[in-house]
Amino acid sequence: MKYAILIPAYNAERTLPELIDELLMLPVLPVKIVVVDDGSVDNTAGVAAIDQRVLVKTLHKNQGKGSALKAGFDLILQHYNVEYILCMDADLQHPASSVPDFLAGAADGKSRFVIGNRLKKPGVMPVHRILSNSITSWLISRVTGQEIKDSQCGYRLVHRDVVTGLALHENGFQLESEMIIRAAQTGYRIDFIDIPTIYYANSSHISNLQDTMRFIRLIFREFIR
Repeated sequence: MKYAILIPAYNAERTLPELIDELLMLPVLPVKIVVVDDGSVDNTAGVAAIDQRVLVKTLHKNQGKGSALKAGFDLILQHYNVEYILCMDADLQHPASSVPDFLAGAADGKSRFVIGNRLKKPGVMPVHRILSNSITSWLISRVTGQEIKDSQCGYRLVHRDVVTGLALHENGFQLESEMIIRAAQTGYRIDFIDIPTIYYANSSHISNLQDTMRFIRLIFREFIR
């Protein structure tokens, strides 16, 4: 299976080198690791370009995680002949050791969209994040007609045909929910695999109030539709 790894990154100079080192030691290496630097004000782009197997695309101003993902999707689809794109965050909350599990989950060719399902356990994940994830996952389950176990996890493996067929409009964190909704509407089954829950309090760039309101608008539009 040929795959590429897509990492949207914002001010991630502290964590990216360790993540990339771990990815370059995987038993099945990606065709390319693409890091999209979303207008960082630190040396994210510099520390990412540590190996010829890593391609860095820089957005000159911060546009949001959704914009970084869309830019990465476009680049990979245009320039690399891969079946799957594996998305993961730059903050070490997505362990590289789970990559083989994602690939195994899609090895039979039946799974086109696989998302990580984190154990929502108080003491590991903050209670407000557990509540937010549970509510958004329940709402998206109602919209899609499928059981969505973890709607907010950005650790996901998606087939190129799925990405090519989706019209994505969101520019922030809501794009990850929009992907699930659009894929389900197109007829794809959303599959899940269990992954470790790793949470660092200072790593998230989510603005709770603003991003919650954007998510509510997204869901409201879908219910109306």
